[in-house]
Amino acid sequence: MIVVWVFGFGSLTFDGWQSEFGCVGSQRATLRGYRRTFNKKSVVNWGAKENPGITLNLEPFDGASCEGATFEFPDNDQIPVLLRALRKREACDPTDLQVLLADGRSVDAKVYIYEGVNPLGSTISTAKKAEMILKARGTSGSALDYVRRNFEGLHDVGLEDPAVTELWQAVQALRG
Repeated sequence: MIVVWVFGFGSLTFDGWQSEFGCVGSQRATLRGYRRTFNKKSVVNWGAKENPGITLNLEPFDGASCEGATFEFPDNDQIPVLLRALRKREACDPTDLQVLLADGRSVDAKVYIYEGVNPLGSTISTAKKAEMILKARGTSGSALDYVRRNFEGLHDVGLEDPAVTELWQAVQALRG
């Protein structure tokens, strides 16, 4: 059977989206050469133009690896529906990258890496990002809820990440 794999590194790893699209399997996977980062401004869902939120993304980084989850779907007439839904959710088209599955196999997976019009500069400090998070609110809720949900969701599935933890701790410190 031909399958399509999708790699999740943020909320795709824990929020159950895959059940709607006929997922036939999932497992841990590692994407080499990338790391999680909060560098994607959200001016609709988790923020607004005047107070953008910041959402999770991936960036290339030598020697890094990002542990996440892969989801396996049969390659059938539902794949275009799946890919349209993920494109809308992630605000970008996927890149096909090789991931190493927990069972030892390497597969090509759809990985959503935002490179669009709302990147956040790499020189923005974690403290400044935390300030932005506390001010931002969009159609899906507050940026604070977004960061909290990702911190807790990744933790709940056993994925700890320094970038996520560092930002969550900075937000907590500002809140007092």
